[in-house]
Amino acid sequence: MFDNKKRFIIENYNKQSCFASFLPGISGIHGTPLWNFYVNRGQAICSFGSENKDHSIMEFYPAHQSYQFTKTMGFRTFLKVDGTFYEPFVDDDMPHKMYIGMNELEIEETNEALGIRVNVLYYTMPNERLGGLVRTVTITNLTSDKKDVEILDGMPALLPYGIHLKDMKDTAQTTKAWMQVEDVEQKLPYYRVRIALVDAAEVSEVEAGNFMVSVNAKGERLPIIADPELIFAYDTSCAKPVNFFNTEVLALSGRHQLLANMVPAGFACAHEEIADSYTLYSVIGQAGTKELFHTFADCGMNADYFAKKHEENDTIINELADNIKTVTADPVFDEYCKQTYIDNVLRGGYPVKLPGGHIFYVYSRKHGDVERDYNFFSMLPEYYSQGNGNFRDVNQNRRSDIYFANFVGDYNVKLFYDLLQLDGYNPLLVKQITYTLQEDKKDEVFAYVTDNRDVLEKIFAKPFTPGNLYAQIYNKKVGLSVDEDQFFAIVMERSVENQNADFGEGYWSDHWTYNLDLVDAYLSVYPEKEETMLYDEKDYTYYESKATILPRTKRYVKTAKGVRQYNSIEKEQKEGVTFNQARTQYGKGDVYTSNLVTKLVMMSVLKFDALDMKGIGVEMEGGKPGWYDALNGLPGIFGSSVCETYELQRMLLFLRGELKKFNRPVEVWTELAALIEKTEEALVSYEENKDRLVVWNAVNIAKESYRAKTVFGIEGTLETLEAAKLVSLLDRMIAYVDEGIKLGCEMKDGIAPAYMAYSMKDYTEKDGVITPEDLQVVDVPLFLEGPVRYLKLPQAHADKVTLYDKVKASDMYDKKLDMYKVNAPLTKCSYEIGRARAFSPGWLENESIWLHMEYKYLLELLKSGLYEQYYADLKKMGIPFLSYEMYGRSPLENSSFLASSANFNEKIHGKGFVARLSGSTAEFLQMWELMMNGAELFTLEDGRLTFKLTPAIPAYLVKEDGKVETTLFGNIKVVYDCGSRKDLIPGQYTVTKYDLVGTDGNVETCEAACVTGDTATAIREGKIAEIRVTIA
Repeated sequence: MFDNKKRFIIENYNKQSCFASFLPGISGIHGTPLWNFYVNRGQAICSFGSENKDHSIMEFYPAHQSYQFTKTMGFRTFLKVDGTFYEPFVDDDMPHKMYIGMNELEIEETNEALGIRVNVLYYTMPNERLGGLVRTVTITNLTSDKKDVEILDGMPALLPYGIHLKDMKDTAQTTKAWMQVEDVEQKLPYYRVRIALVDAAEVSEVEAGNFMVSVNAKGERLPIIADPELIFAYDTSCAKPVNFFNTEVLALSGRHQLLANMVPAGFACAHEEIADSYTLYSVIGQAGTKELFHTFADCGMNADYFAKKHEENDTIINELADNIKTVTADPVFDEYCKQTYIDNVLRGGYPVKLPGGHIFYVYSRKHGDVERDYNFFSMLPEYYSQGNGNFRDVNQNRRSDIYFANFVGDYNVKLFYDLLQLDGYNPLLVKQITYTLQEDKKDEVFAYVTDNRDVLEKIFAKPFTPGNLYAQIYNKKVGLSVDEDQFFAIVMERSVENQNADFGEGYWSDHWTYNLDLVDAYLSVYPEKEETMLYDEKDYTYYESKATILPRTKRYVKTAKGVRQYNSIEKEQKEGVTFNQARTQYGKGDVYTSNLVTKLVMMSVLKFDALDMKGIGVEMEGGKPGWYDALNGLPGIFGSSVCETYELQRMLLFLRGELKKFNRPVEVWTELAALIEKTEEALVSYEENKDRLVVWNAVNIAKESYRAKTVFGIEGTLETLEAAKLVSLLDRMIAYVDEGIKLGCEMKDGIAPAYMAYSMKDYTEKDGVITPEDLQVVDVPLFLEGPVRYLKLPQAHADKVTLYDKVKASDMYDKKLDMYKVNAPLTKCSYEIGRARAFSPGWLENESIWLHMEYKYLLELLKSGLYEQYYADLKKMGIPFLSYEMYGRSPLENSSFLASSANFNEKIHGKGFVARLSGSTAEFLQMWELMMNGAELFTLEDGRLTFKLTPAIPAYLVKEDGKVETTLFGNIKVVYDCGSRKDLIPGQYTVTKYDLVGTDGNVETCEAACVTGDTATAIREGKIAEIRVTIA
């Protein structure tokens, strides 16, 4: 299954069920990334480029076209071996293999008849100022006789820089008029358009370009043919290299080339007599300037150079993966841990420390690939590369960062709570972080500038990214009296961070629910900071919303199908707002800040007041559903999410516990105080009338009044609320929510429901305002998310076991695959619920095995103490334990979904689709953390910091000698000695001894179940290199 580099091997991949994946594009902090997608067809790479799809070098195609086109429009290798023509990776009957590594891909084909083997290795160029895909082609002579080999290797279509995706899809024929290739005669072809493709009065030249450079082992540059007609002649399908058949390759390269008004090619040429092997090295990439490309090409490229770069590439990825280094009885599981960690980094980023105390995330990007062709991903082509992302995705994927890099502290807690708005919602898009040089520090910075000061003046006149600062200093030849890294530190120490976000397209109902996970994780490592974080740090801001939620009077409309809720969002009212943080004096005063407990009070009241007409689910008043995006129609039929109700209850319980624990007053703005008062009045009345529709109407009137008053900010006057008053309110809220949860569960025979929907059986209309009088529940099938969220609430162990058994007996369980489907059948639902209903059962978000949600469920089983159930289910459902024959791809890679047995196509049951950038990575990392280290690593016991490991590891992962090795905080080796191979179940074993090896080599032994005081602090501060744990 794996080679000695732990790369997954697929034999005869062209004949296997097709799949798509990608290289991670991680090129180092001081490197420039490229995105690279591949399929198991032809020579694999189907598209690659810089930054986003608008900067493709090999044209971007969605998956179904990539499977069709890669053999012809992907990379090609044409050979004449002793005069016999041969194109590898085309004849599917020729023995061939694919080797899939974490940061590389290799393919191999053996031609016994010709006595040669061809290997092609791909990886992204690391640690360079430009981005490049490295392609090494090695031809090995398997015989004792020398072979005369002519080689023509490259790609039939290499897009010039400046061509956007839309240009190629809509107006490619016209766009060819702008295309050109320069410097082919220097063997340094530079591909770009003559001027920018903009129909405007101001015409701008294009400086950047795509490039190709090829060398042999000695570093000799090889000629490159950029004119496709020179190779393919009349064969415009590019199937046959017509002119190569009867012309010696170097003679062919010497012919006149047409280098404009066409989509150019890029083929390196060589003619060698091969005794043992011959390797051709190519780099195809993108450079900000031609000068930068030429500098790169003159760096001494030869076999040693590329061996060094390949080693650097391995080092970068392995250093990242070692943060989760795990050694169990199952080597596939161990490698899966690494791959999952890497893929989680690609979604949430990897935290690094910058000068000035800044925390900065590198390597992230929004998930998007040939199977997710709808997403517009972006990864900046610069040092310290970062990408775009969505609030929910980035939030979840950073949930466990504190366990791998505890120096992040409360950075993410503040980041995501700061993005919450006064209306209780948040922007969808989390954009790249930028910095602003403080005005009063500019003279200090410019004191180190000796030449081209104007370049930096222009940069510092607006927010900048670290990578752009490096690029401009180099490309514009800014003179400095210190080296560029020292100058970077000087700048960062005098700069402040800017949050960058954008409304996007609506307000999802679930985004806020992930914030409390960040708080829980932070307090499990820094428990002594609980009160300080909640009360004493008063620098939390409120994101200034760019769209408002309309009141019910404007949301409700009459249609042929009845009353619906279609108009949720209005953006025009706030078009003139330019600032990003809510202010006093209704937008004209200072930025308003508070502590975290005030934010929690606001969120608790606003989300309670968003409960639906029966008080069961939280309304989708923002026009978008919750986690389950494919229920896009649910908001229109008065949909609500009970999942968010469970999370609301969790937040209410947490807040009540903190208020009781610290008994400190809370300051709120007057508008929020008024909303709190009205909410309490509604609940007091409910104790008498028991009419939930009356409560709904009362709190909505109050909430809509609050939002109308705070649409541009707050007045600024604060009121102090005593903890006891808030606890009294929370008691009523918790009781009301609990009652609603029970009503919902009764409707589903004790299985926690996920979603509700309603129809207005009767309503009144006055002056165009629709008021519901009688409601009818619209049945919504079971969704796995319901039990997932419900299990987060405190429940008796026996009740959780009962729920587990009911879920397994329900239509959500796929008995053929022994896996959990994301939902029960939707066949009885109206198409109005959303696109999920339109999907074929067992495919996408309709009855498939949606891995993210299945892993969420497994995680909650583990957190709920259902260890035996969790161990059994993980072994059946965990990706590293699946067979390649069923899963259809590497068992180290997650997929968004597996086709379930509900699908009409039996051949794909259990096969994984949509590669890797799945939220399942976040859930697995937390499972891994709980399995390998346990919950609540640090606690306060009698005021002393206490460290305790409570692993939960199934016997099938324990080695024969009873040992398991894992990692804490990314660099502390932890070795468990269990004595024998058995299940480790917390509460059924005892930790008897800790041997702690310091970074200085000294060993301290603690014969107890926990470590306390200064030694516990030393662990958290990274002063311990290894922890050996003896378990009885």
